[in-house]
Amino acid sequence: MKPRPIIGITTDYDLVKATYNSYATYASSVEKAGGLPLLIPYHMRQSLIPQLLDTLAGILFSGGDDLDPSSFGQTYHKNAIPIDPARQQFEMALLAEVERRRMPTLGICLGSQLMNVYRGGSLHQFLPDLPRQPMLEHRKLNDVVPRHDVALQPGSHLAKLLNKTEINANSYHKQSIDQVGRGLRIIGTAPDGVIEGTEDPTLPLFLGVQWHPERLADEPDHLALFKLLVQKAAEHV
Repeated sequence: MKPRPIIGITTDYDLVKATYNSYATYASSVEKAGGLPLLIPYHMRQSLIPQLLDTLAGILFSGGDDLDPSSFGQTYHKNAIPIDPARQQFEMALLAEVERRRMPTLGICLGSQLMNVYRGGSLHQFLPDLPRQPMLEHRKLNDVVPRHDVALQPGSHLAKLLNKTEINANSYHKQSIDQVGRGLRIIGTAPDGVIEGTEDPTLPLFLGVQWHPERLADEPDHLALFKLLVQKAAEHV
């Protein structure tokens, strides 16, 4: 039997308990899609990144707190929950090496925002401040998880994979992409115009989505994202 491609998954960190953490659905979705998940600690020397990536075939940049907006010329919004600076620094360096190697990459929520900011793009820091029509709620409030349709760009990796131009997604975010980064194109939008997905069509897979498909992996349309990552990773080995 051919070995499963190893998919690295970025992690978060509990500063109080001094422990790494990751929602189990990231790893289980990768496994369900045919990959072998491997969690990546980020409190390590950046000089070890090349050796780390030598062990991987693909990478998943996971969700988390809010990026430091000084990286796109702003100051923190009053409602921001700042990311651990060490995580942002490590993942920016990791992303640079991943891009250099053309390694298949999937970014989810924070991960998609990170990919955009890395490419010189910017973010809307608090969607309730952004005039839209209609004014959709993208945040989870009072334990209610919103769902909405996402219009997919024909010809994008996801539209071709699903053979459709619309997908119904969940929503857990208060920030979203504003200015799109260099070389990226918009591949998904919500009915209110909020950007829900981007990709670099010149790379084997450099795809970011704003929603959380790992929490919908029992639905074929969302598991398909992880299958795409695993497929591209297997081709990359």
